[in-house]
Amino acid sequence: MDLKQLEYVIAIAENGSISKAAESLFISQSGLNQQLIKLEKELNIQLLYRTTHHLEMTQAGKIYVKNAKDIMTIKKNTYNQIADLVDSSAGVIELGMTTEHGSNMFVDVFPEFSKRYPNVTLNLYEGIVRNQHEKLLAGHLDLGLVLVKEPDKINLEYVHLYNERLVLGVNRCHPLARKYGAPAGAPFPTIDLSLFAGEPFSLVFASSTQRNLLRPHFEAAGFEPKILFETSMNHVLSKMVAHDICCTIIPQSHAGNYDRAAWFYLTSDPVWEVAMVYNKNNPPSKAGWYFIKLAQEHGQE
Repeated sequence: MDLKQLEYVIAIAENGSISKAAESLFISQSGLNQQLIKLEKELNIQLLYRTTHHLEMTQAGKIYVKNAKDIMTIKKNTYNQIADLVDSSAGVIELGMTTEHGSNMFVDVFPEFSKRYPNVTLNLYEGIVRNQHEKLLAGHLDLGLVLVKEPDKINLEYVHLYNERLVLGVNRCHPLARKYGAPAGAPFPTIDLSLFAGEPFSLVFASSTQRNLLRPHFEAAGFEPKILFETSMNHVLSKMVAHDICCTIIPQSHAGNYDRAAWFYLTSDPVWEVAMVYNKNNPPSKAGWYFIKLAQEHGQE
C-alpha cells in the first residue's frame, strides 16, 4: 500500500478540489490527477464524481477516505510509540492555539520545553476553538490550547490547565469607575453589569467562544450591548478602554493599562476553562505530555 496515495485522496476530499489539494500538497494538478486515475484503476472502482465545477466522493471514495485517515493515525501513533520506547528526542508536534492566550503560554513554556526536547519541532497553528476541534478530529493537530465552557466540549480529551474569570473594564474617568472603582494596584471590586446598559462596548467577534460565554450575562443584565467595535485581539480592547473609547469585557490576564483603566469582576462572574486538548485516537507522545505538564505549571502560576 502506497501511503502517499492515502495522503493524496485525503487531501482531495478535505479540499473539495483537485487543484486546491495539489496546492496544499505542493505537487502539480496534473500529477495529482494521474495518481488518482492510477489508484482508481488499481481498485477497479471510481472514487470521485467529477464535473467542471463540482467534485464529490463516491461511496467507495468515502470508505477509502475514512480508512485512509485511520491508517495515517495508526502510522503516527506507531512512530510516536517507538520514539517513546527509545526516548527519542526528535519528532514533530502539530500544536494549535488561540491567538493571544496561546502565544503568551507558548513564549513562557517553549524555552523549558526546548531544553528537554531540542530536536522536537513544534508547528504552530493559530485558530479559534471550533477550527482547532475540527483539525484535531481530522488528525491535522496533535494538541490544541482551547478556551471552553463545559457544554461546548466535544468527543476529545481535555486536560484542565486553569479557570479564568472575565472582567469588565472602563476608563478610570468614567463616573462608575470614580464611584465604585478601587485604587490602582488594589484587588478588583465587583459590580453589576446592568449598570452599564446604554454604554458603548467593544468586544471580541460575535462567533467567538468568548462572546458566546458573555451573551447570557448580557441577557441576565437585561440589555443588548451597544457594539462600537469588534476584534479578535483582547489587548486592543484593553487599550481602547485605556483611551476612554468604550467599555469592554475581557479575560483577566489581558486587563492591562491598569493606571488608566478600572477593572471589575461581575456579579454574574463569567468564567471559562483553559485546557489542552487532543484526539483520543492520537494520544500525545512523551514530548507532547511534557509540553502539557509545562502548560499546567504555567496555568498554576
